[in-house]
Amino acid sequence: MKQLIGFIVVFLAVFTMFPVTIYTEKIDPVTLDVLPEPEDVLYNRAPDPLPWIPPEMQTADYWISTMEKPDEVILTPQQIQRMNESYRRRISSPDPFKDVPAERKPNLIHWWPGFSLTVPDLSSMSARAVADTVKDRINAQIAYLCKQKYGNALAITYGENEINALEHEMALDCVGNAVTVRHGITVRTSRLRNNPSFFPMQIGLTQSRKTRWDLWNIGVVKIAKPVQVLHLSKSGEYMFVLCEVGYGWVRSENVAFASKQEIETFTNNPDFVVCTGDRVQFYTDESCTCASNWFGMGARLPLASKNNPRVVNVPVRKINGNLAVETAWLASDGNTHAGWLPYTRRNIIVTAFKLLGNTYDWSGAWFGRQHETTYRDIFACFGFDLPCHGTLFTFFNDNNTTVLHPDMGESVYYKKILENKPFVTIQSCGGHCQLFIGKHNGKPVVFDQHGYGYPDEDNVWFEVRRCNIGDLRLPRYFLKRDVTFLELR
Repeated sequence: MKQLIGFIVVFLAVFTMFPVTIYTEKIDPVTLDVLPEPEDVLYNRAPDPLPWIPPEMQTADYWISTMEKPDEVILTPQQIQRMNESYRRRISSPDPFKDVPAERKPNLIHWWPGFSLTVPDLSSMSARAVADTVKDRINAQIAYLCKQKYGNALAITYGENEINALEHEMALDCVGNAVTVRHGITVRTSRLRNNPSFFPMQIGLTQSRKTRWDLWNIGVVKIAKPVQVLHLSKSGEYMFVLCEVGYGWVRSENVAFASKQEIETFTNNPDFVVCTGDRVQFYTDESCTCASNWFGMGARLPLASKNNPRVVNVPVRKINGNLAVETAWLASDGNTHAGWLPYTRRNIIVTAFKLLGNTYDWSGAWFGRQHETTYRDIFACFGFDLPCHGTLFTFFNDNNTTVLHPDMGESVYYKKILENKPFVTIQSCGGHCQLFIGKHNGKPVVFDQHGYGYPDEDNVWFEVRRCNIGDLRLPRYFLKRDVTFLELR
């Protein structure tokens, strides 16, 4: 005992020679939870504009003032449709990149097992071939589900039983040796999922502190888009489909069944309204007081009458799952347009600025946008059908085959980028795309949408993660990769 007391005395004597900071947890008196430290509460929001961007550049009027011919029609709808058809023919060929120089060949690394270069008509294949396709795709999704640990909306790791339940819901064992394709159409804007997971708790997070995206989501399917229904989940709450975004799972209540001809007649109606706003409601009545649903930028709905651009037909799912068509009203607020929006520089920048400040949503799990879908939606208002994968943008048109390499240096990057036409040029480094719109202090300025941030002069971190006016300093890897271009003219 004397030895123990002596040890304690010596320990205390040494302990008091050095200043020691003792951290105590701050406890909420009501919940008894541990309160976070100040730096853990919320992320710092980057200011508008970003510190290196002049304030006047935050307005569409500024950029319109820099245009030589703001109202010149760059391409007609017919020319744009021919461009779409040319790309579809090219990408559908057995080897679409056979004659492409090695430095331009796309690196089609993709995150999702549902990725597909094209959307084949599976109903033209044998029922056995379709069954094999479904099995292969679902097996790939099961492998994706099991390849790493994921967390739910609370960033808590899923238990093995929860992952097994998702695999069980995929009902792979119910896929027989023959699958008959059923044709459907989306009756509302829908999420395409890597597995039949139920919103909101069942999402796939891989980070706890930076919950940037849901890795179980693939993308967003617009309202009134055709889908090929291939399989049902065990509970019947999800359908496994092929659509323009790829293979994945869509909520069953979001799809109505009809014949292929009925769906094509609805979706290809030459008299239509295109949504030119971020998110636009349609209503039950002319006064537009009670919203029925919404559609997003670039989505189309057929006109109910050629004489009234405010009345549209909308697809509806009956209780028996079949398609019905109802009419709805649009507000006269300038966020829709009868037919394609005229493809002018003014309209490009005005449309783009409607998205300025929108939160970055990498996979579209919260019905937002990331870089690819931002530009797809903007240019869809004019009739362009850009690829779903940003790496493929450069192959949509061959009028600019330039490739910039990092060893050229930043000055060459700036010089070559500034040689491009603003407002109609999308530049891609393979993992990120930007819309080139002009210059400031001899450097390119871009309309951008990314999920990154930066440290200020005091090394305090600020997050952008939204649609912004920026330059090539963000994302920080942009100048460290090969850059290619797409000129939409």
